[in-house]
Amino acid sequence: MDTSGFFISFEGVEGAGKSTQARLLAEELRARRLQVLETREPGGTPLGEKLRSLVKHFGEPGGVSPEAEVLLVCACRAQLMRDVILPFLASGGVVICDRFADSTTVYQGFGRSLDLATIDCLHALATRGRWPDLTILLDLDSRAGLERAAGRHGIPDRTDRFETESPAFHEVIRQGFLRVAAANPGRFRVIPADLPVPEVHRRIMAEVLHALA
Repeated sequence: MDTSGFFISFEGVEGAGKSTQARLLAEELRARRLQVLETREPGGTPLGEKLRSLVKHFGEPGGVSPEAEVLLVCACRAQLMRDVILPFLASGGVVICDRFADSTTVYQGFGRSLDLATIDCLHALATRGRWPDLTILLDLDSRAGLERAAGRHGIPDRTDRFETESPAFHEVIRQGFLRVAAANPGRFRVIPADLPVPEVHRRIMAEVLHALA
């Protein structure tokens, strides 16, 4: 399938502001007359949204094994790629995805200590070899991110298996994202997420417009 469009993903720790910045980017690009699709992982399809609920909210933090967790998120991705992302890219549009396969490398690889080579094989199957053209990593202190995430609900969401993980786990996640970004400098742009929202958006727009040009 021809994938002539442009694919942007957002990554970062819990509470880094990915959803907000993805929305602002989509609004700006639509104002510039581009065809834009917003989606998210896990989720983005009817099947994916059901699996998202299981991944994030089924049982206690240990209620889903790491192996089951990685298979669930990759199943979400496979469906999203086939039904949503690849067709939209083939039409020449811009896809903006709130998390993608790098989150699996970081959360299930570094965070859950699963074999990275196995995860790479799952990536090859689920993504069909199509990775983002540009990945925006919103970097934020992991504790500050958790505080922000709790603020979204007024109180911490005790049903979210990831938000209730230990501070040490979330620091592993932050460092994991930085490791992946350092290993993929051509694709990643790291932007501090502790800046005011308009300034973060300005920096993202500069990177995206440069990449689109």
